[in-house]
Amino acid sequence: MARITQNPIATATHLVIYILTLLVMWEWLRPIPTITNTGEIHIFVWFTFLSAALIYLRVPYWIIVPVLFIVMLYGLHIIYYEGVFFSVEGGLSTAKLFFEDVTYNVGLIISRDFAFLTDPFRTFLLFFLLALICYLLYFWIFHARRIFFFLVTTVIYIAVLDTFTDVDASAAIVRIVVLGFFMLTFLQLLKVKEEEQKTGKRSGRYLSPVWVMTLVVMISVATVIGLVAPKPEPQWGDPVPTMREFVTGERHGNTGNRRVGYGENDEQLGGGFVQDDSVVFTAEIDEPVYWRGESKYDYTGHGWTADTAYNDMDLESSTPYGMYEARTLIESKEASVRMEEGTGFSHIFYPGQLHHVDENSLSITGDGSEASVNDISFSVDTVGGRIRAESSVYDDIIFTQYDLAYDAPTFTIDTLRDVSENDPEEIQQRYLQLPDELPERVGQLAEDITAEEDTRYDKVVAIEQYFSQSGFTYQTEDVPIPEDGQDYVDQFLFETQRGYCDNYSTSMAVLLRTLDIPTRWVKGFTAGEQVSVVDEDTYLYEVTNGNAHSWVEVYFPEVGWVPFEPTQGFDNYADFEEEQSELDRDFELNLENGRDENDESDREDDQENVTPELEEGAEEGPTASENARDNDGILRDLLSPKSIIISLILLLAVAGVYRKQTQLQNWYFLFAYRVRGKHVKFDEAYTRLLTMLANEGVPQEAGETLREYAVRVDRLIGSQSMTKLTEAYEKIYYGGYKAEGTWVALQTEWEEVVKAISS
Repeated sequence: MARITQNPIATATHLVIYILTLLVMWEWLRPIPTITNTGEIHIFVWFTFLSAALIYLRVPYWIIVPVLFIVMLYGLHIIYYEGVFFSVEGGLSTAKLFFEDVTYNVGLIISRDFAFLTDPFRTFLLFFLLALICYLLYFWIFHARRIFFFLVTTVIYIAVLDTFTDVDASAAIVRIVVLGFFMLTFLQLLKVKEEEQKTGKRSGRYLSPVWVMTLVVMISVATVIGLVAPKPEPQWGDPVPTMREFVTGERHGNTGNRRVGYGENDEQLGGGFVQDDSVVFTAEIDEPVYWRGESKYDYTGHGWTADTAYNDMDLESSTPYGMYEARTLIESKEASVRMEEGTGFSHIFYPGQLHHVDENSLSITGDGSEASVNDISFSVDTVGGRIRAESSVYDDIIFTQYDLAYDAPTFTIDTLRDVSENDPEEIQQRYLQLPDELPERVGQLAEDITAEEDTRYDKVVAIEQYFSQSGFTYQTEDVPIPEDGQDYVDQFLFETQRGYCDNYSTSMAVLLRTLDIPTRWVKGFTAGEQVSVVDEDTYLYEVTNGNAHSWVEVYFPEVGWVPFEPTQGFDNYADFEEEQSELDRDFELNLENGRDENDESDREDDQENVTPELEEGAEEGPTASENARDNDGILRDLLSPKSIIISLILLLAVAGVYRKQTQLQNWYFLFAYRVRGKHVKFDEAYTRLLTMLANEGVPQEAGETLREYAVRVDRLIGSQSMTKLTEAYEKIYYGGYKAEGTWVALQTEWEEVVKAISS
């Protein structure tokens, strides 16, 4: 017998809406690892999709409940328990532990000790909540036909997380809005088509391809315009500091968030900043480097200051500011710096130890116009290393471009471990200074960190690595300023444990000084981003305000000042070698007798091994080159012939199952009811039959009685079975007849209807 025509467009549309709704539901799960200690988030995602699939397929509750319970136990086993789950001992052990945990936590709930609920029980509640939400979503879509409240709630949820937590919801908001447009539009379409059917304007539900394409184009255009259109700056200030101050009393200072960049005044550190990616300068150089501006040595408890000692200098001759001593290997290199138009400084940024600046390459402005080098005098701060320009003719002197030569160091770790710790008296007096009010627990922490280390180098490395191993968080916004009388380092180490480079570098410097290790605080820029290749050995780097950075230099006798990088997400640009080769020893001996001008290519292959540094504000993780290689490998695997063939087979299988889903459901219940035999309840079977008919496109119309409906169905399938079933159902439901034996008597009639609609 011909199969009753069903409504594929409506079924497909409902499925599309349901899938879109699950994708929105996914947005609720994405932030969970960021805002909580929840791990294994993929388990919860797959559990949600499985719950949604079972509910969508209208699987009986007596199947859904045990299946989801087993899957939930498996998830709990993976997260909390050990052993093989799919074994007699493993599965039973997990179930036993689970029921014991439930019993314990129910007692806590009865006694209202909610704070002591165990993690497995909280996870169980999350599983239960996800399954319940999936059912509610199904109800909202297929019965209430309303999903707007869910969308609004999702947007509010994501916006709150973006405001008050570390979650970045920029992309999530876009995804939710796009998915929401499609969901609301398709739901409205279904309502319109149903109204047309009731009024007889359209016999079938027809979905115009032109209408769908128009919808896709309109939403795509609106999304693109929303992304690329210019947007004003935020009109309201960040409410988080004010609210936190109101609730906790924690003061964030009066300065609020600053704009990131190279600043002049470091007397009061702390407070958040707003990222600024505007370009400051570009540099042509053969490797990524720190661009040093100056160093400071006097820690006040709130920031850094320094006395200056400027001496006149000739840019073409060796700069009278020493960084390295006899046991440091150095190599002569060159770099070219070009300031972005509209930016500039009155001092020079340089890598390593500056040797000289090419005066012919100098471009300087004075009071906004080009200035003559003859009207400019240059001086160097022999304490902090700042190299500046001054003039009696101009008030505002700015370097706009310059070429320089510098000495790039290589530090041998064996040498750093072997050096004497007898620091010169001048070094001790200046670079071991600490405020009298520094809390004792800061020094005690330094002792604890380095308790197992013997050499100066190993102690420095231990403190450098301490921050990344102890739960500190790199954060640029909502960073508190210490209260009056509160030490900046003490607050970061023991209270907030969140901040950016200034917090990390200052804390490392102070910790080392408590161990009598001379240290100074250095500020400048990180390498920036490599944007192009100039020639075989030279690259163009773009340095922005976001690359403003601070780090630490530690003094080693006979070696000089060695840079270290404590800030999470940043690597040290300095070149460290494990062992000292014979060639390096010969090179070192040459240094004792004078500068070796002919050994500039000793390590000409170093550039191949350099890993570009993460910029200020970047998150810790793999480099861009590593990500590119990983992505290429993943892409090749996905596009391999084997993967394509398997994907096509799976796609065809899924499409076939989807197309035959109602038939498969019908045959499933036909088989299930046969297996259950006389234990099947007649009213349950009759209700299931009504659902099957509705799925096949023959629902009961509004105002149509069951008898009228049964006659219409029998006319379509050429039988009297539906009428007999309906008469029996009415006697039981309305006449008070007993249902015992009815199913056995009418099972054949029920099966005849099912077979007719499934053939």
